[in-house]
Amino acid sequence: MEAQRADMESRRKAMEEAASKAAAYVNIKPRTRLQVEKYLREKGYDEESVSEAVKQLMEYRYIDDAEYARLYFEYGFSKGRGEARIRRELADKGVSAEDMDIAYDELEEVPDPVDMAMEIGRSMMAGTDIEELDFDGRRKLGARIGRRLMSRGFSPEVAYKVIGRLLKQ
Repeated sequence: MEAQRADMESRRKAMEEAASKAAAYVNIKPRTRLQVEKYLREKGYDEESVSEAVKQLMEYRYIDDAEYARLYFEYGFSKGRGEARIRRELADKGVSAEDMDIAYDELEEVPDPVDMAMEIGRSMMAGTDIEELDFDGRRKLGARIGRRLMSRGFSPEVAYKVIGRLLKQ
């Protein structure tokens, strides 16, 4: 009986300690559920403590994957990233597609991907006289712009549209 009570007490302390560590971790900056779980596991907490700590923080809304995704969309768009790249990065952080959709729908302003891509393409063409380029030079420039846009998370349709517009100028 005494051993059972001591075991319960040590498990309770481990859960409290895990919750405290997790709260300190999310206090630094917003984190996803997966990031907090991974952090606690790396610190050596057992699954029960990790699960309880995360559950507690989610109840208090210290962990909210949909809100994290909304903030991340805003951040990504401000950095000139396309929706596909932002979604890929959020998935890597453990955010569900459902939470991403909720967050995207809650955005007050979603920038036009063609406008964002045009800005990136124009900056890549700065100092280049398009009239001076031969066919091969235009093709190489278009390919370079396309690769940059695709790596930033813009769709092929947006990339082709932007390349077409920029190379006609």
